[in-house]
Amino acid sequence: MNWTALIIMNNYFHDVATATLLSSAVILWVLGRQAEKGGPEDRRALARAMPTLTRFAIGALIWIILGGIPRIIFFNTFEFIPAKDNGIIIDLAIKHIFLFAAVGAGAIMWLRMGKVARGELAKAKANSASGSTGGRSE
Repeated sequence: MNWTALIIMNNYFHDVATATLLSSAVILWVLGRQAEKGGPEDRRALARAMPTLTRFAIGALIWIILGGIPRIIFFNTFEFIPAKDNGIIIDLAIKHIFLFAAVGAGAIMWLRMGKVARGELAKAKANSASGSTGGRSE
């Protein structure tokens, strides 16, 4: 078995998981803002998207944690030494700072917008129970 290929693929998918977490948070943020400003249709769009976005975010976070283990173990071999040999250690450092910030930003956005989404979904349930359309026709 070629462990080198597996580690390289793991590192690639680890980066993809980071992008997935951040992008799902951005999508949730956009939908949450629309739901705050809009009416029942916008809240329903948020309600429809929330479970899927949640699955993507949880899956990404799990991969970030689990995929990070071999990445840390083999960091010197597959990332640091090649970067040193090619004179791009600063680039590697910038990449990892960006990725760490992306995970942090994605997690913070997810937590904040999750609260907004739950609040908007509660409003939508309250409005549908009372028969209100929030000033818009459906």
